[in-house]
Formats: sequence, structure tokens, C-alpha cells
Amino acid sequence: MEDKKFTFDEFSTELQDFKIRKVSKFDRMWKVGYGGSVDQKLLLHDGVIYFGCCDHHVYAISAKDAGLAWKFEARAPIGESSPVLYKGTIYIGSYDYNMYAIDSRSGKLKWKFKTRGEIGSSVCASNGIVYFGSRDRIVYALRADDGSLVWKFETNDEIMSTPAVHGGKVFIGSFDHNLYCLDAMTGKPEWKFATQQEIYNADSFLIHGGIIYFGSFDNYLRAVRIEDRMELWRFRTGIYGIAASPVLHKNRLYQQTRDGILYALTMDGKPLWKFVTREVIALPVIHQDKIYVGSADHNMYCLNIEDGRVFWKFQAQGGVWWCPVIWKDVVYFSSWDCHVYAADKDTGEEVWRFNTGSGPSSIPPLSEGFEVELKIPKREIRLEEERKHYELGLSEGDENASAYKSRITYQVSTQYVEKGKYQVDSDEEGF
Repeated sequence: MEDKKFTFDEFSTELQDFKIRKVSKFDRMWKVGYGGSVDQKLLLHDGVIYFGCCDHHVYAISAKDAGLAWKFEARAPIGESSPVLYKGTIYIGSYDYNMYAIDSRSGKLKWKFKTRGEIGSSVCASNGIVYFGSRDRIVYALRADDGSLVWKFETNDEIMSTPAVHGGKVFIGSFDHNLYCLDAMTGKPEWKFATQQEIYNADSFLIHGGIIYFGSFDNYLRAVRIEDRMELWRFRTGIYGIAASPVLHKNRLYQQTRDGILYALTMDGKPLWKFVTREVIALPVIHQDKIYVGSADHNMYCLNIEDGRVFWKFQAQGGVWWCPVIWKDVVYFSSWDCHVYAADKDTGEEVWRFNTGSGPSSIPPLSEGFEVELKIPKREIRLEEERKHYELGLSEGDENASAYKSRITYQVSTQYVEKGKYQVDSDEEGF
């Protein structure tokens, strides 16, 4: 079939006439292939930057000049399990099913603990215990010093959620749609809160004033009171779900979404402004009343905190999917283009870059598992079937096309209505 660029004009429709519907379980990040891409929140401590890579390695480099201090090899890619430092030890998980404890100074292995599935989220360390989840559906609590098992708790589906520990409780999400509250010492469940889709949390949950804030692939950001599990409010975001909790700064919430929007909200979930990019937008970092945030459109942005206006942007050659770290007037961030970058925090000018040494990893498109549903007046279309499959050729400037030369098949559904009136889903909300 000849490649065909999708435009809404050829269907004589408008943006309000289509809907993105989730049709299968999220598993995009489990399909990441070998390569040098960095899908990590960088860890910076004492002038050293630590990060994992899809080329199976954990790196330690100098924040001053990107000089390599050491690297440690796992047996499979290291994805969204970002490194965590606790009492001189780096804890990081891999798709080889292992949680690793690595000496932060030497890069030598202290211990490893094998689960029964890939590990795609980070640990939370507290009171001598590290907590984390695995694709094997289990939440683990291990002793930080020797990796021995303290307890484990099984959910009903895969886990790609970084836990939070607060008030003697562990909070963690699961692909079974539930947020769990567990006793931190025993793993005994205290309660669970059900959403309508997977909970996938890239970084630890925001807990403030007895309230936990979390998102779901059902597109809602929720505020739930911990004491009685009462939902206080919910805010509807975009079309591809939420993959992280909001960032709190001066009584405002800053929420990223997987369809490329950063929202500024009041503490009761009312929108103030939004900043829009092309695809997944990263967790923001706020420093001296400026917002630093990356996007899958290849840019690291510096924004005005009051209205989202752009001060500067730095263009990489691949998606910038994770939040930066800032130290000594330099902003450091990773990219899918196999680099870690250092840029001046005030001007965005490059200071240095570190190359992991191989090409970008393969990854399925963002839209995998979602269906485009078109609602078109009957008099405006002539189709022989009610359901068609259209094969889309991606433009050369597209994130997935440029990095992976992939092609996507979207399933498009149509709904015929009488008298040319549009059917509008009452659950859809505008900003």
C-alpha cells in the first residue's frame, strides 16, 4: 500500500468530531529494544551524575565535564527505573528482572534481587527498606543493606509505578486500575482505590496535607484523602492518559500528560493555564520561579511560571521524556537520542553533551493501544463499510519516524447520525 499522510480535511471533519479511545492494555515501555537511548530521571550527587541506559549499563559521569567515572553492566535494557541513592548505594531495576544495589563510588555490585518480571519503575527507600514493583504483579520490600526479602504483596496485574512511603504506609499503583495503600512494615493492605484504567506512575506520588494526588490512563488527575479514601476532586486531562503525579509549588499544581500538555492548576483542581507540545511532556522542575520541562518533540523548555510563556528552548535529536536536574546554574537532562546534555539554565546554551555510544532504541508509537473514532454526518461521507483501517505514513519530522522509521496502523471507526447532527460524548470536557 502506498504511504498516505492522514489529514482530517480528507474526511471533511473537525477536531471535535473525533475521539481517542483506549482499546488495549498499556505495554509500550515493555517493548523498548536495545540501543543507547536514555529514558531516565538523572541522579546528581556530589558532582556526579548517575543514570541507566537501554544499552544495559548504569553510568556515572562528572557533572563538570562529562568525564566517565564508571559504568556497570546489567543483562537487559534499563528503562524507567531511575537510580535512587540511599546511604551510599545506588538502587536501580532492569528488564533482566533484577533489582541492583551498586556502590555509588566504585560502581561495584553489592547485591541483586531477582523478581519474575521486568522492572520498569524506581524504588522508594525508607527506614532501611527499599520498596518497588515488578511486571510480575508483586510489590517487594527488601532490606536495603543486603537485599533480603521483608515482605511481598501481589496485585492483580503488572506494576510500573514508583511507590511513595508516607506515615508508615506504602502507596503504589497497578495496571489492575487500583491505587493500593499498604502497611510499610508488613505489606498488609489497608485500602485500595479503583480508577477506570492502568495506573502508571513514573515518579513518586505527591502527598500533601493528608491528600494523595495521582493520575490514571482514564485521563483523570485525582485528589484522594488518605484517611478515609474519599475522592475530593478530579480533573480531566487529554487523550493518552497521565503517567505521573503533579508537582507542587507555592500552592499550585503542575500536571503533565502523555498527549503533550502541561497544566497549571489550583489546589482544588481548577485550571489556570496550559502549555502545549506535540507529544509526551515530561515531569516539570521548578527553579527560581521558572519551569524547566522536556517533551517528546525533542525540546527542553524554560517557561514563565505565571503564564507558561517560553523563555528559551534547547533542541535535542530525540525525545526529552524526563525532568532535568539543576546544579550550579546548569540544567542537566537526558534524551532518547542517546545523549545526556548540560545547558546554561538562563540561556539554554549547551555546556557539554555525553554520548552513550550507540544508536537510538526502538519503541512502539505513543498511539499503540488507542483507536481513533470519527463521528461524521451521514450526508458527508460515502464508505462501503462502517469500519476501515488506514495506514499512516509518518512525516520525516515526526518523533517516531525520524528515530525509528516506523509505520503505524490506526483503526478508524465511524458513527453515522441522522440529519447531519454530531453526537457528542457528554463525558468530554473542554479546557
